[in-house]
Amino acid sequence: MPYTTYRPDQIIFIPPYDDPPDPETIRISYLRARSITRYYKFEPKDILDLTPKFWAIYRDDICAADIAAFSLITIQCNLVAGTLATYAEQRDEYQDLLKSVLNYDVQGQYMLTELGHGLDAKHLETTATLLPDGSFDLHTPHLHAAKYMPPTSPIEGFPRFGLVMARLIVESEDRGVRPFIVWLNNGCEMCPGVTCRVLPRRAGCKPLDHSITSFNHVRLPASAMLGSLAKPDDPRQNFLHVISRIGVGTMAISTTLLPILKRCAFVAGKYSLRRCITNPEGRLTPIITFRTQQQPILHALAQIAVFEAWIPRCIAQYTDPTLATPVRHALGVCVKAVLSRAVQHSGFHLAERCGAQGLFEYNHIIESQLESRGIAISEGDALVLSIRLTTELLLNRYAMPQSRHPTTRLAQHEISLLTTARTRLHAMQDGHRGAEYNRVLLPQCLSIVEAIGQRMAYEAALDAGVEPDLLMLYEAGVVLQDPAWFVEHCGLSREAQLDQERRALDALEPRVEELLNGLGVERFCTAPILSEERMERFVAGLPACGEAGHSERGSRL
Repeated sequence: MPYTTYRPDQIIFIPPYDDPPDPETIRISYLRARSITRYYKFEPKDILDLTPKFWAIYRDDICAADIAAFSLITIQCNLVAGTLATYAEQRDEYQDLLKSVLNYDVQGQYMLTELGHGLDAKHLETTATLLPDGSFDLHTPHLHAAKYMPPTSPIEGFPRFGLVMARLIVESEDRGVRPFIVWLNNGCEMCPGVTCRVLPRRAGCKPLDHSITSFNHVRLPASAMLGSLAKPDDPRQNFLHVISRIGVGTMAISTTLLPILKRCAFVAGKYSLRRCITNPEGRLTPIITFRTQQQPILHALAQIAVFEAWIPRCIAQYTDPTLATPVRHALGVCVKAVLSRAVQHSGFHLAERCGAQGLFEYNHIIESQLESRGIAISEGDALVLSIRLTTELLLNRYAMPQSRHPTTRLAQHEISLLTTARTRLHAMQDGHRGAEYNRVLLPQCLSIVEAIGQRMAYEAALDAGVEPDLLMLYEAGVVLQDPAWFVEHCGLSREAQLDQERRALDALEPRVEELLNGLGVERFCTAPILSEERMERFVAGLPACGEAGHSERGSRL
C-alpha cells in the first residue's frame, strides 16, 4: 500500500484547536483555590517575611490533588500579593486591594511573559505611555507582544485584575519595565480594550483558562503604576527588582513536587499490592513480588524520605538574611532541578508499571507527571536556570554552601564535575560566550546542578538521621544516573553499583506497605485503581451501551 499523499483538509482531519476547556470544571479549581487560601488566612507579613505559613502551603498535600488550583494559589499569594505588598508598605491606596487578594475576594494574575518573549522577558514589548494628564495608555503593539499563559477569562464570582509588566514610555523615552494594576474583567465580561483568547487545554492536566491577552489603548489612572516614573540608573537591576518574586517562586513551587511524588508513589504502590496475576501453579500472586515492580516504587519512597529532610533545611538557608542573594536563588534552582528530575523519572516508570491503567488521568500518575512538567518550566525553566547557575559557579562569581561530608561519593561527584568543567572552560579561547562553550559545556550544566543538589539532599538526610536503607537506596539511584563517573573515579564497578541497589531494595521490600501508609496522602487520592471497591464504583458510574451487567466481587479489575 502506498503512503497517503493527499493533504488531510477534510473536516474530520482538522484538529479541534478551538475547543476551549470546560468552564464549570475550571470554576471548580477557582473555588478550590479560594477555599485553600482562606484556610491559611495569610497576612501581608507572611508574604513579605516568608514566614513558615508561607512555605507550608506549597508542601500541603492537598495542592497535589488539583495543580490547576495550586497554580492559581501560587500566582495569587506569591507573585501578585508579594509584588503588591512591596509597594503597599509605602502606598496606603494599595492596602485594601492587597487584603482582597489575600482573602481571594478578587483574582489576580501576574502578566510578564509575552508570546514572542518567553525567557527573554526583559525585552517585552507591551507599552504603557504616560499621557499629559498623568494617566497611562496601555497597548499591545502586535501579536508577539500579547501576554501569554496567565488565565484572564471571566469566571463567575471572581473579578480579576492583572499586574501587567509593561515598558514605561515618558516623552518617547523608554524608562524600563514597571508593574501596572489593570482590571481585566468583572467576572462576567471583559473590560473595554482588553481581549482574552482562551487556549486549548494543556495535555493531560486539569483544565485552566490559560489565555493570550492583549490591550488596545487601555486608559489607566496614574495610581495604576507601581514604582517611580524616574529612569533607573541600572535598567537590569530595576528589571530584576520588579520581577523579584519570581525568584521566591522558583524555590517555593518546586517544593510542591514533593507532595506530587508522594501521591504518585502511593497510587502505584497500593495498586501493585492488590493487583494479582496467576502464576504457573494457578495461584494468584501480587505483582509487587516482582523486583521490576518494586524498583520504581521503592526508589520514589527513598527520594521522598531524603527530600523531606532536605527541603526544610533549604528553606532555613533561603530565609537566612546573611545569605548572599545569588546563593539564595541558587538554592531554589538546585531544588527545582533535583525534584523535577525525580518526579519526571519516577512518574514515567510508576505510570508504566500500572500498565494501561497508568495511562488515564483519573488514576493520578500520568496527570501528575505532566503537571510537574509545567512546574519545571514556570517561574524559571529548570534547564535555563541551571545554565546560568553553572556558568556563574565556573566563573567563580560565588560558591554554593560547602559540603559538610566532603568524603562521600556524592560530594566527590559534585566536586569532580565542577573541577573538570572549570578546567575545560579556562582552556576555551572564547570563554563562556563562545561557540565551544555552547557545544561542550552547555549540555552538561543541568547535570552539574543536579549533582550539587543531590549532594545537598543526601547530606541533609544524613544529618537528619534518615534510615540507612532509604539513604543507601537514594545514593544508589544517584550513582546509576551517572554510572561511568563512579566506575572511573570511585572504582565502583557496574556489578558493585547494581549490588548496592539490590541490597537496599532487599532490605526495604518487606516494608513497602508500611512506608506507603506513612506518606499520609490517602485522603487526597481518588484513583479507582487503589482498591477493587473503588474500581467497581467507578465502572458502575460509566455510561453504558447495551445491557448493563454487574461486576462480580473479586473480579480483580
